Amino acid sequence: MRTMLKAATVSASIALFAVLAIPSASQARPSYFDNFVTLYGVQESDDLHACGVCHFLWTGTGGRNLFGQAVEQQLYIGKTITQSLTDIETFDSDSDGFTNVDEILTYMTLPGYDCSNFQDAVGAPLGYDTYITPLVPTCLEPLDIDVSPGTIGFVADVGEVVSTTVTIRNNGSSDPVMVTDYQLLPGSDPTFSLANGPTPPFSIPLGGSETVDVVFAPPALTLASGTFRVSSDDPDEPDIDIPVSGLGLVEVLGPPADREACLSDVDKNFRRYSKTHFKEWSRCYVDEVTGVACDTGRRDLKLLKAEAKLRSKIGGEKDRKCEALFLTPSLLGIPETCGGSCDSISVNTMSEYVDCLICRQDEAMNQALIDSLGTAPPDLPGNTAGTVDAAKCQKKLSKGIQKALKGIHKSLGTCEVSNIQAVSPVDCPTAVAADIGKFQSKADSQIDACKDTTGLLGCHFEMSPVPTCLGDSALSIATDLVDQAFGLSE
Repeated sequence: MRTMLKAATVSASIALFAVLAIPSASQARPSYFDNFVTLYGVQESDDLHACGVCHFLWTGTGGRNLFGQAVEQQLYIGKTITQSLTDIETFDSDSDGFTNVDEILTYMTLPGYDCSNFQDAVGAPLGYDTYITPLVPTCLEPLDIDVSPGTIGFVADVGEVVSTTVTIRNNGSSDPVMVTDYQLLPGSDPTFSLANGPTPPFSIPLGGSETVDVVFAPPALTLASGTFRVSSDDPDEPDIDIPVSGLGLVEVLGPPADREACLSDVDKNFRRYSKTHFKEWSRCYVDEVTGVACDTGRRDLKLLKAEAKLRSKIGGEKDRKCEALFLTPSLLGIPETCGGSCDSISVNTMSEYVDCLICRQDEAMNQALIDSLGTAPPDLPGNTAGTVDAAKCQKKLSKGIQKALKGIHKSLGTCEVSNIQAVSPVDCPTAVAADIGKFQSKADSQIDACKDTTGLLGCHFEMSPVPTCLGDSALSIATDLVDQAFGLSE
């Protein structure tokens, strides 16, 4: 979202992209599939009507299987898609004794797989084992067990309890699998345990599965190892062993007084940024709904100034608390990875911490706009308020959720700051529930003041609207922002 704010740079980039990239877009990936089905007359109901003919991922994109790699090599030397497919027809890409064209036209089998590698396919449909190699009814063994994942590794703070679910699946073609036992082998570290699994022995029918959780609960700094074994009547693999490892870490935090000073400052400055961000985007979208073009220049300028101020106040030149106390996100107890849809952002420095907060604010703003106006960036509202009264209503609803977000954010943040040095910390959503309820009710009551809602969208105007939808949205969004700022959720 932040790149949207740099209007001049974006405009120049878009212009350059239009010149360089658009001509090739007409020959994008879907044309590969279209050429394949046209050349060989593949119907939508056929097994081979799938991008998985060429790709490991059944729905396409990413790495290519042996047949897809052969096509790719022909494309690299400048051939067309159709010519590339035609020129590898006599190849046997998967080395199963049948040419590619025979597999496709005569047997309708996958030319990129044989029975030794067919399980490399990702997301393939049930039954695809029956059209791998010509004249082979199925690549599955009559009785076969599959256990995943193949290895388990944990990293947890001391006192934390984490788990991984192991799936035991019947991967055979005709017989049920009898699981006689599963256990952590003797010598496995006692910090590991098992939970939520069925009592052995038990039978798994064809295509069925059972699960069991492997749990890691380090009581102290530790490096643990062990082995999880599944025993069954599979003749080839009567015992399947999964290595298990665990690293228990002691979380080192800064002094409580220092953390309180820093996080109080973070909370205050983040709320200020959040208020401006919500206000400017909401104003822009309300203008569009009421028939006025959004003044994007004004919006972007205000947002750039708000972001620059936030960066200056947290980890920047005007940071008088966090930087002065030599605090880092780790010492504040902030997770190393940003939450929500921003999990690609690592949080190791204060600058990255701000990146995370800004990203989560973008995410929050999108949801607030969807709930109050029915759309969010990069799309502008496609609707227009039908009347003057409807336009007034839209403004009320937009301001209602903004005020609720601001109030709930402040109430929860103030409570979490006081928790840092409290002898008995409280559950803040419960402790400030009365205040939260007031903000929610006020947001929801805005709809009652509307004389007309012609043309409006948002959560109040869905097929089955919930009367409390704006208040519920405000609470959910504000809670996510506070949790991120204080490191309360991974």
